[in-house]
Amino acid sequence: MKEEMVMFCPKCGTKNIDHARFCSQCGHSYTRYQQRNRWWLTGIILTFLLMSGVFIYAFVLDKERTDETTGEETIQSPVETISESTKLEEEPKEEKEASPQTTPSVPKEKSKSEEKVPSPQTPIEKDKKEIIREAQTKVYTILTEDQLGSGFLFQDNGTVVTNAHVVAGDIDVILRDQDGREMNGKVIGISNQYDVALIEVKNLKGTSPLEMEMKESEVGTEVIALGSPQGLENTASIGYLTGLDRSFESEFQYENVYQIDAQVSPGSSGGPLLDGKTGKVIGINSALLTSDESIAFSIPMYTMTELLMNWSKSPMDETEVASTFNLYNETSAYDEYAEEEEDTYEVSSDEASLANFIINFRGNYETALRNEDFGYIEDQLLYDSQAYYEMANYLDEISGQGMVFQFTLNDVTNIDLQDEQAIVSTYEVFDFMNAAGEWSVYERTKDYYVVTDEFGDFKIKHIEIYQ
Repeated sequence: MKEEMVMFCPKCGTKNIDHARFCSQCGHSYTRYQQRNRWWLTGIILTFLLMSGVFIYAFVLDKERTDETTGEETIQSPVETISESTKLEEEPKEEKEASPQTTPSVPKEKSKSEEKVPSPQTPIEKDKKEIIREAQTKVYTILTEDQLGSGFLFQDNGTVVTNAHVVAGDIDVILRDQDGREMNGKVIGISNQYDVALIEVKNLKGTSPLEMEMKESEVGTEVIALGSPQGLENTASIGYLTGLDRSFESEFQYENVYQIDAQVSPGSSGGPLLDGKTGKVIGINSALLTSDESIAFSIPMYTMTELLMNWSKSPMDETEVASTFNLYNETSAYDEYAEEEEDTYEVSSDEASLANFIINFRGNYETALRNEDFGYIEDQLLYDSQAYYEMANYLDEISGQGMVFQFTLNDVTNIDLQDEQAIVSTYEVFDFMNAAGEWSVYERTKDYYVVTDEFGDFKIKHIEIYQ
């Protein structure tokens, strides 16, 4: 028998059997109470679902707004996308051209080589070490019988520029390059007005010359002077162009020349003055006598180019060159040459004094070698002569190497008296130890070319050595 469950009326508390629809005492409806409970539960569920929907909708809407803000500039409209895809299908990539109305122009990126190429108005700047290294291969020491100077390659036909006072009195000269190689040269142009000359060197034909500057340089331009000051070959000194339009007269006429503070001294004459940034030749150095050693002068290259070109195309013959030299001797106002003209040699009855002078010099030379000091023989050599520079250079080269010279014989074998000089010949023997400590014996004959100075003292201007 099924047991019936008892329930109580929520209103009066009367017991009633299960599944009763109304209370037996007060008539309260059990069905309406149950329905009210169900509607309350349903309301809670619907409220939860509604709030969840509102939260989800708010989150999605906020994310869409953020995406629209950050991607606004990159999103293309459907029309543009369709238009571009249509163009890609209709045209190959190689033939497609951007529309000036829809595609912004993009500047073409320059290559590195294009970026480095300057405009025609901008000079190409070079490193100073590169400028000096390249120029030294085309700068030469010029040797004559009694002079030493400098010069530089002017054209690829083998012509070399120098000062007129370097080669005055000579037609055939010797040129020495930076490696010590000597070449024969011939003067084919020289001026008795301007201090310039041109030498032809057949061995240099086909060699590219230095580049020339054909306009005036400015004050403050950094410059490099090349040459052989005091016989120190291939020397470079750096300074500035400190003045323009300096004009004066000596033996030659110097018009509108450059004033520089780069060190220039005897032996530098005829060397090139280079622009310190471009390496172009802007001047021809002239070692003029001045009380201030910080001041030197250089003839502007652009003012002499036409004259030099004329000589290069139509060289002077030997007669014309010689006649110009004679003019120098007649009207010399340049101190160096005036002194040399006065230094005539008249010792026809003084051979003993000459012999003693050379023997004394040889003894002083041995002392100079032992002490590595040029001062022991300097006053017996003619200043600014070939012998002066060669002796100074040699003593400088062997300095500090520990070489030993022991002279065992020095005999005067002959004296040739000439009008303006004497040639004293000697036979010499000496023991020599080189830097490696190895000993050897040398026998030599030498010719000493001797002149007198304005005080009547003997001076050696050239030494010829025969092994």
